[in-house]
Amino acid sequence: MIFDRQDSGLSRRRTLRIVLAFACVYLCWGSAFVAIRYSVQTIHPAFVAGIRYLIAGGILLAVLMVRGSSLKIGRRDLLRVTGLGLLMFTCNTLLLSYAGRQLPAGLMALIIATIPLFMALLEALLTRNNSPTVSRGIGIVLGFSGVALLLRQSVREGLSVQSTTPAAICLIVAAFAWALGSVLLSRTQFQAPALVCTAWQMLIGGAIDVLIGLATGGFQASHASGGPWLAVMFLAIFGTLAGYTAYTYLLRNVPLSSVATYAYINPLVAVVLGWLVLNEPLSLSQGIAVVVVLASVALVVSTPRTTAQDSSAPVGVLRK
Repeated sequence: MIFDRQDSGLSRRRTLRIVLAFACVYLCWGSAFVAIRYSVQTIHPAFVAGIRYLIAGGILLAVLMVRGSSLKIGRRDLLRVTGLGLLMFTCNTLLLSYAGRQLPAGLMALIIATIPLFMALLEALLTRNNSPTVSRGIGIVLGFSGVALLLRQSVREGLSVQSTTPAAICLIVAAFAWALGSVLLSRTQFQAPALVCTAWQMLIGGAIDVLIGLATGGFQASHASGGPWLAVMFLAIFGTLAGYTAYTYLLRNVPLSSVATYAYINPLVAVVLGWLVLNEPLSLSQGIAVVVVLASVALVVSTPRTTAQDSSAPVGVLRK
């Protein structure tokens, strides 16, 4: 009887941790788009992207140091970490931050939600005998069609074509860069521990972003007070460290198909928070486009592959 009570207590605590981890991933990563949109209005986008990862990577390295972990990585790991940092923390986050000056947070999140669609295409190209199923192919076409519909409707309802088009291209390239980095990461073996590589990846990507900001007049373009800098701190602590920690906990404790729900919950969070916090408009036609995009992502994420599953994460789930 005592053991039954102990098991029941452990089960309740585990369930509570899982619920809190899902809430953290959904809210921290979904609200990150709002924080980016808010901060880049007065802080240079390269600084928003770079300082975020420098803070997060520095904190992670400090924690690892306190735990007694070795922070050294070999030359081969360093080259791989640098390449992945360029893809995921420079190409992706830097372009996302630049687009945040022109596009609403909800629209950014919905375009970035095409990451699973790009991952499905890349998986098909890079893996033999792994061509997309019919349902997955329909999901990919449906998803990109939904993005096109969303952009068209946004222009009709007031966004400038001159500003929307470059920003949308930046986001599409950003989504592709993150998808490519994720696929390559799932196929890369490191000699150093995963968290050590992740910390160095953040620091290298963040340093490159800051250098780009310095080279493009970042100091002159930044004139922020306390609020936007607090948003950058939020991105570092909650959008990066807390979200990542909760995400990796879920990967170890719940089915991967459940973790993949972040791919279509986060955009919903961003759309709602953008409407509530930043007064971003949301019309019926935009709502229909949102449903189309998220339905396509759900279809791609939930459809099994044509070949046997391996140990890597499913399409739409980033394994760091």
